[in-house]
Amino acid sequence: MLCMTKEGQPWVSPMVRKIRLQIAQDPSLNYEYMPVMGMNSFIQASLSLLFGKNSQVIMENRVGGVHTVGDSGAFQLGAQFLKTWYRDSQIVYIISSQKESYGLIFQDLGFSVYECSFWDSTKLCLDPSMLLDVVEQAPRGCVFVMGNVANCKLSQSQWIKLMSMMKSKRIFPFFDIPCQGLSTGDLEEETRFLKYFVSRGFEFFCSQSLSKIFGIYDEGVGILVVVALSNELLLCVLSQLMNYARALWLSPPSTGARIITSILCNPALQGEWKQSLEGVVDNIMLIKEKVKEKLRLLGTPGSWDHITEQKGSHSYLGLSSQQVEYLVKKKHIYIPRNGRINFTCINACNIDYITQSISEAVLFTKDSKK
Repeated sequence: MLCMTKEGQPWVSPMVRKIRLQIAQDPSLNYEYMPVMGMNSFIQASLSLLFGKNSQVIMENRVGGVHTVGDSGAFQLGAQFLKTWYRDSQIVYIISSQKESYGLIFQDLGFSVYECSFWDSTKLCLDPSMLLDVVEQAPRGCVFVMGNVANCKLSQSQWIKLMSMMKSKRIFPFFDIPCQGLSTGDLEEETRFLKYFVSRGFEFFCSQSLSKIFGIYDEGVGILVVVALSNELLLCVLSQLMNYARALWLSPPSTGARIITSILCNPALQGEWKQSLEGVVDNIMLIKEKVKEKLRLLGTPGSWDHITEQKGSHSYLGLSSQQVEYLVKKKHIYIPRNGRINFTCINACNIDYITQSISEAVLFTKDSKK
């Protein structure tokens, strides 16, 4: 899941190294346990990044968060709460463009889990209608955990239809924001859908992971975001989450949170960080364009437009299981069975070998069908 540089090394935002050094040399810092809820300045900075400083939900004091551990800490915490307090249903739908690991967390807690993808392997695209179909068939009162939903291009009318169905069925949304800004470079646009749900009067949870977008992979931090209908209800939920957090990890990690907070709370550093993030996104799109063009020049059968139509570092190649098996066994290119790969791992040193191998895999399987 790392975002890699052109040199094949893990990408780290340039500001991170500078801030890490400043923190290490700061004599005023102590290393006492953090509060159970975590670092308040980190939580507030994260919420502002997610919703915008002047958002309706922040101004009304009905959004809060708990500082969590790693990429899955927010799901562990949220699932514990829902198991105890959400009595409408113990059914969870995991809806994403890929198979998500946090389904196991809900299974371990006794939820009935159904996993659904809105990637259409036949049309080679993310199909919004597949998401709407799942909502239509889902039972009343279930939990919907939705990942990468910002990349599923719903029209305004489809968003309205989706929210209307979820509202009428009392479906509880639990969003996943694993890498805000890494799909388009536009931090606000990628979380705009959250404002739709706020405006329609939804209560929801959201896992906001921040490590990837700063390049702090070894210090996974994030928050469990809680949106409630009032400040009173928010405080009730947060008090219960604090009990679960105390039992799960007692004190969340501080160094990564301090680095991120230092950058987000400094307008100049935040501007530099945003520029570096945009540079990563531009590089991802350039890699995808090069892969598509090389496959075209090699005469690889089929259209490869779906590669550049997908957003983000991880995208589907659109290969069959037989073609993926060929890459793994014959060419030693180890990718998941679904053919969804990290394009930042492709660089000037390996792009020719990878595209040639993909072309061979497609031609080999085509010939084997004759």
